[in-house]
Amino acid sequence: MRPVLHFFLSFKFKITLLVTAMVLIAGLGVGGVSLLIAESAMRQSIAQQELTLLASAAAYVDRDIIAKRQLLKSLTEQVAGKEPSLGDMQTLLEAHGSLRDEFFNVTVFDIEGNLVASLRDRRAKGTLNVAARKYFQDTLRAREGVTSAPFRSVLSGKPVVALTQPLLNAKGEIIGVLLGAIELLRPSFSARLDNLRASAGGYLFIVAGDGTFVHHPNKALLLSRGDAGDGSLVDAVLGSADGWTDDLLDEGVPTLLAHQRLREVDWTIAVSYPIQSAFAPMASVRVRAFAAATTVTLLAGLFGWLLVKLMLRPLLHLHRSVVDIESGAANIQVFDVPGRDEFAQLSRAFFSLSQRRERAEQDLHRLATTDALTGINNRRMFDEFFPRALARAQRSGQQVGMAFLDIDHFKAINDLHGHAAGDAVLVEFARRLTAAVRYTDTVARLAGDEFVIVFEQLPSGAEMSLLGSKIVDAMRAPFILGNTSLAVTTSVGIALTTAHPVSADDVIRAADQALYGVKAAGRNGFAVNCVGAERVLRVRRA
Repeated sequence: MRPVLHFFLSFKFKITLLVTAMVLIAGLGVGGVSLLIAESAMRQSIAQQELTLLASAAAYVDRDIIAKRQLLKSLTEQVAGKEPSLGDMQTLLEAHGSLRDEFFNVTVFDIEGNLVASLRDRRAKGTLNVAARKYFQDTLRAREGVTSAPFRSVLSGKPVVALTQPLLNAKGEIIGVLLGAIELLRPSFSARLDNLRASAGGYLFIVAGDGTFVHHPNKALLLSRGDAGDGSLVDAVLGSADGWTDDLLDEGVPTLLAHQRLREVDWTIAVSYPIQSAFAPMASVRVRAFAAATTVTLLAGLFGWLLVKLMLRPLLHLHRSVVDIESGAANIQVFDVPGRDEFAQLSRAFFSLSQRRERAEQDLHRLATTDALTGINNRRMFDEFFPRALARAQRSGQQVGMAFLDIDHFKAINDLHGHAAGDAVLVEFARRLTAAVRYTDTVARLAGDEFVIVFEQLPSGAEMSLLGSKIVDAMRAPFILGNTSLAVTTSVGIALTTAHPVSADDVIRAADQALYGVKAAGRNGFAVNCVGAERVLRVRRA
């Protein structure tokens, strides 16, 4: 009996061991498959998280470059349409304190490439010639601003990137080039990018299209070309579309590489994230899951997989929101979500940042389209607005009127009373002009004492005479400038469209012809000219 009992006990023990082993193997297999699925999802999630971070960093760099370029444009627009002297550019640069906050240095070069003004050191005049620099030649050839490749500044010895903007005289000729230098080591540029990964592993870097490092935590690599050989980070960044990969080595360390190109310049921003650091939480979960596989492998694996899916859902939802906003399918309101968890707080932080970005863009657009002296619309606003006004009128079958105005003998006012008095006359003239027209009319200052009014929603062409008289009458009262009283008059040339389609140039030409008729008749009056009529109707003087 004992041998038989021993046999059955031994057989039962072996069966139990076999069943236990089969259950354990099955549990480990199911747990392993579950972990593989979770690992794939987590890899996708971490990669998408890095791409979302890069999208934010790229948008920050793009916005910073756009804002700096717009600041240079606004500076050149202050002298556009005039006869600026390059000798006065030093004073003009020093009068704009905001340039020091945005640029390491702002310089002006004549068309021969000679330095004529420097914001940081007025004594540097004549010490540098950039005629052979590609960015200088490209600016003269394209007649518009360009972004240079990174280089080492001769004046400061620091690594910089230059933004250029041509300076034009009243004839539209280029008389010089305005250059704003962005120092790549300046904390406002480099530290903000480094801080984006202050609480995470890996590092951010930026390379230009030729492989030159624009930003790198190792500042010694700036302006140098990284290893662009096959399988290198630089080769992967420059040789493939935006995205991510996890099959590269960074100095022998397996790395997750994500990269995205910028829109404003030929740069690519990328992040190198050691896989061991990126997937450390996942490795810990795998060890614990296999340790518990002997008892509750199947349940633990399934629960772990469901838990990972559940945990990743808010982050994936946040990523989808970013994608929808970029594609125009949603607005920033999708970030304003309720909840107290970290994902809701992060989403609301994105909402706050997006609101500030929208307000900043609106303020920037308002500054770019507003005349700095009078506070009314400027030429840029008029150039954008007038063609749209003509298109609206043609669709609705209505007429559009446009008036060219200038202040009679404005040069004499400046010569006799000084430019401060001239500026005060311009401000008061703009105020009276705005008060004299209708709410639906648009007033803009083009340059100097030249103003323009666009009349929309005209019930009939006869109303032009009433509006012209009202404008001239608005200037009858003396202009009080301190203790001085000035008699200021204006000449107004009005163009009125007909039922036939016309271009903006046709209307401008007709208004200019009417203004010429008023001046020929002695000024201080207005005249109306129908577009295409080729003649000026009777000039009406005050």
